Amino acid sequence: MVKFYVLKLLLLLMKEIDYIIVGQGLAGSVLAFQLMEEGKKIVVIDENHPQTSSKIAAGLCNPVVFKRLTKSWVVESVLPLAINFYRKQEQLLNNNFYQEIPIYKLFVDEKESSFWKQKSNEPELFDWISDKNEKPFDEQYIVMPYGASKVLQSGFLRTKKWLQAFQEYLIKNNAFVESTFDYADLKMEASTVYWKNFKAKGIIFCEGYKNSFNPYFKHLPFKFTKGEVLSVDFENLTLEAVINKGVFVLPYDGAYKLGATYNWDEIDENITEKAKEELLKKAQKFIKDNIIVKKHEAGVRPTVSDRRPLLGVHHQHNNFFIFNGLGTKGVMLAPWLAQKFVRYLLHDEPLPEEVNINRFN
Repeated sequence: MVKFYVLKLLLLLMKEIDYIIVGQGLAGSVLAFQLMEEGKKIVVIDENHPQTSSKIAAGLCNPVVFKRLTKSWVVESVLPLAINFYRKQEQLLNNNFYQEIPIYKLFVDEKESSFWKQKSNEPELFDWISDKNEKPFDEQYIVMPYGASKVLQSGFLRTKKWLQAFQEYLIKNNAFVESTFDYADLKMEASTVYWKNFKAKGIIFCEGYKNSFNPYFKHLPFKFTKGEVLSVDFENLTLEAVINKGVFVLPYDGAYKLGATYNWDEIDENITEKAKEELLKKAQKFIKDNIIVKKHEAGVRPTVSDRRPLLGVHHQHNNFFIFNGLGTKGVMLAPWLAQKFVRYLLHDEPLPEEVNINRFN
């Protein structure tokens, strides 16, 4: 009899919601807001770690892929939607998060300059790269013998600032729980998911590289990448645009972000002297000024073997979902992918085949 009343009391204390979201990085935050906009009750669970890939990211929106000099995947759809999403967040949270800023590619030689010129004449790149070879920076401090050309429609999101502001919004709406997520606390019963005192229709994992500990989705082919970034200042140089030449230099709230490294072997959030030296060495090839290091951070990117995000439902549990693997283009992709995912969840619209986890089954 006592057990019966305890059980009844626990059920009365249960908070009924629609979805539990695990992870308040970029992916989890964008998805949480879009579900809230649809009138769904959600709770976001996050341990509030001060150093994650979303929080240390430069947040660049670069509509081209420099390596092949092609436009980014579905950029025509994702970039306008992303800018509109972050502008609405600025209105909602009464702050500035997204800034349009040109990115200049500094050419390493004449061959690279000629290749850019050739590609700039292709119709599909007219909206994304300039055909002009310029010398836009002070040559006293920036070495650019072969000139530079500009990426069009580029910008960046102050990811950490937005994530902090959005977390406050979640807290005000009783939709945030600061906690480490223990999978042992997760219970299933028919079409219902239970976690501690929450009862939900489904659970969505947006855990970034912590997916490696997830017993339900760890089989997916993530290829996690550690990245390190420096916050720096210069003795004389001032910049109002991004420079890319082996590394990027981004003007960022009175200082500069210098990044980033790529390490597929050490998957942790520890900074290394090796990465710091690598970044400074690459930067000093084109910056002739004293570089002052103010901060050094590391995070792990949730990249995927085929460079496409991982969205979908578990093959056995039809209320266990994943929304992850947004990678280096996450700021640009997140709002579009979240829109697709919400339509999939709520209206049974199919996910794009390129991102559906079924492609690996």
